[in-house]
Amino acid sequence: MQPQSLHASTGEAIAYCRSVLPAVSRTFAMGIELLKDPLRDEIGVAYLICRVLDTIEDTTALDSSQRSALLRRWPERFLDAAGWRALALEVEAMFSRGDLTGQDHDLCRHCRLVLQAFHSFRPQAREAQRESIVEMALGMAQTVDRERRGEGLKLESMEDLQQYCYYVAGTVGKLLTNEFSLDRPAIAGAAHQRMSRYAVTFGLGLQVTNIIKGVTDDIERGVAYVPRSLFKRAGIDLQSLLDRPDDPRGREVVAGLVETTLLWLDDALEYTLAVPASERDIRLFCALPLVFAVRTLGLALKTTHVFSESVLKISREEVRAIHAQVDGAIANDAALRAIYARERAEVDGLVRASKR
Repeated sequence: MQPQSLHASTGEAIAYCRSVLPAVSRTFAMGIELLKDPLRDEIGVAYLICRVLDTIEDTTALDSSQRSALLRRWPERFLDAAGWRALALEVEAMFSRGDLTGQDHDLCRHCRLVLQAFHSFRPQAREAQRESIVEMALGMAQTVDRERRGEGLKLESMEDLQQYCYYVAGTVGKLLTNEFSLDRPAIAGAAHQRMSRYAVTFGLGLQVTNIIKGVTDDIERGVAYVPRSLFKRAGIDLQSLLDRPDDPRGREVVAGLVETTLLWLDDALEYTLAVPASERDIRLFCALPLVFAVRTLGLALKTTHVFSESVLKISREEVRAIHAQVDGAIANDAALRAIYARERAEVDGLVRASKR
């Protein structure tokens, strides 16, 4: 479907969103497809909206002032029945350049279809997502403002990283909790309270794992998410590590990042187990990326090319094996804890080895 289409039906908009999801996120798409309706499409489209915002923030080839202004306009217009189409047209125009050829850029060129699908959903679902999407857009605008002022995105400490990840991922944890409790009566009361306690760190752990995989690509566009404090502690800088990826000090940098990430993933496990066992699809949706994340951290510590996405991808065979294992244990808290503990123990051993 061409991005210029002004008269797509709701069915066509939903079909587009379903088809594009695997192109922009293989593992997330896998979890979404496990969800029952209406969560499947509501959360899938919410993810695509977040991806559009993230792409606006990330595309440093585009004018920073325009990107910041567009992100700041998003909160007041994306829910507006009279204004969302104009907002989508702005996004599509911004990404109309022929040199922007990535899958995420193409998603932005179809922003009208994404927002059309969003506006077809029940009002309660749109409201459940509103606060998180607003927080994300405004937080990302702050990031672009730093770029606009010439400061760039160079994080100094783990606290800086946590703040950044809150806007891009912690907010998603809150959005998911709101959606889940809206759709499933079993997720109320104590279950909702427990999930809310861990919702932000559920998102943080998964996001930092993505950051580890994407360091090289990020550097190419002038962004460094790995805190400088970790490089300083290891006695190396990022460019030196990129020039010599086999430098053993690189593993020490990754180990410092992994240690904190594991604590956040511990909370992600508690978030997953707070979902009542009767809600099998939601548990799978949460548990699969959690186990994938721990496995990825292990890969990052095993390879000498610590920031190479090509060697940090879990193979399709591993994905299938993990899926089968988690699926068989999904209703059993002790079994899920055991799977996570085995994966975590291997990563712990690699962290210790990196410090010898």
